[in-house]
Amino acid sequence: MKNTPNKYWNKFYNIENRFNKPSNFAKFIKKKILKKTDMVLDVATGNGRDAFYFSKYSKTVYGIDKSDVAIRLNKKKTKLENIKNLKFFNISSANIKKFKKKKISLIYARFFLHAVNERVENKFFKDLRKYFTKTLKIALEFRTIKDDLIKKGKKISKNERVTSHYRRFIDLKDFEKKIIKYNFKIIFKRIGQNLSKTTKENPHLCRIILIAND
Repeated sequence: MKNTPNKYWNKFYNIENRFNKPSNFAKFIKKKILKKTDMVLDVATGNGRDAFYFSKYSKTVYGIDKSDVAIRLNKKKTKLENIKNLKFFNISSANIKKFKKKKISLIYARFFLHAVNERVENKFFKDLRKYFTKTLKIALEFRTIKDDLIKKGKKISKNERVTSHYRRFIDLKDFEKKIIKYNFKIIFKRIGQNLSKTTKENPHLCRIILIAND
């Protein structure tokens, strides 16, 4: 790919006021499982809109992202608004073990899994099992193989496409087998459209909440 992932996302997030409102998924998670005592790790936080939202309703929020532009802007906003329980780090999901001593109780990852390859996804789940508490909650939302965008872009495998950037459309049958393999249990699942509808698209998503199956 000529346009590296970081280059694409740095350009994407180089607009400070892009998407200031929390996502529908964040509002759903706040109502469904978020507690005032939660320590949240927002994986692939992007412009931090959901992390900023969660900081109002939880004890501490950490946001991580590979885009240095996004993290720089998020840190700037955090400082301007004097938010004490929110911190951002320019690291990828490969380094979530750095938070193993932070007593993380909720992993939140919206639009992360379909943006990484299966090798990264596998490491992500292995690390969650290895480094975090058995009472961990995991909130995920991602594109499925029924999403219309799978028909567009350069095909690099059965479920992988490249348009302006990389996407991997997730087969739920394979995904649920993987969840069992890593000993997680699904406590909530919703599949379909109208979960994150915009004026430009209505993606076919899976919204899922997991806990350790111990």
